[in-house]
Amino acid sequence: MGVGRSAASPWKGDRAPHLPCRRGELPAGVFFPGDPGRVDRFASVLEGFRILGQNREFRVGVGRFDGVEMGVVSTGIGGPSTEIALVEAAELGCKVALRVGGTSVLDAGIPLGSVIVVEEALRGGGAAALYAGPQVEARPDAEVLAAVLRELEEGGVVHRRVKVASVDGYYAGQGRAYPGAPAGVADVLEGYRAQGVSALDMEAETILVVGKAVGLKAGVMLAVHANRGNDTWLEDYEPAQDRLIRAACGAMRRLLA
Repeated sequence: MGVGRSAASPWKGDRAPHLPCRRGELPAGVFFPGDPGRVDRFASVLEGFRILGQNREFRVGVGRFDGVEMGVVSTGIGGPSTEIALVEAAELGCKVALRVGGTSVLDAGIPLGSVIVVEEALRGGGAAALYAGPQVEARPDAEVLAAVLRELEEGGVVHRRVKVASVDGYYAGQGRAYPGAPAGVADVLEGYRAQGVSALDMEAETILVVGKAVGLKAGVMLAVHANRGNDTWLEDYEPAQDRLIRAACGAMRRLLA
């Protein structure tokens, strides 16, 4: 039997185990949406956009914004797959990681379609706990946060700075009904509010904690597609995502140019 890849580090030469690309193909600045289908929406903003490949939930594309090369890597849903994407991206050459995705907000006053910028993520996720103890705050890199805020402010994009809970569960963890759910399943939302949380997602904590642990400058900006405070849902979500993508590209340009 021939000698195969190492089980401890299953790279195949310069090719990552999960992300469908090689060392040298991923730029320094990378966006991390959750949905693989959202990767292709960057084609409307990035020049010369092309897909490098897809493996499972990980779809990878690259292009240029105002002459600056940028990459896009989908993470799938939740902390474990996001951890894989970040760790491998760091080895592939990523230096700045910016999550762009969707969120449900808890404050009825935050409009659907607006943008939130994560100032802190509540600790408690499984994957992030493996990289830093609960006493370590999940906060964005200061330079990334400043670039994001400046881009949004100068572009006139409606936005809020918030604390988010990255929940390991879409139903029980976010107070939604499920078969056999107790009558008070939604009470969990009050627990989040009591901790200063204004929004929910499933990846921000991992981006901030794991990103920092592997040497990345990381940040998170999200478009609001649902409001739990007034129980509303944004059906036509793509325009909000497109605004988010364009603003994210502008922020990344500030960081890399």
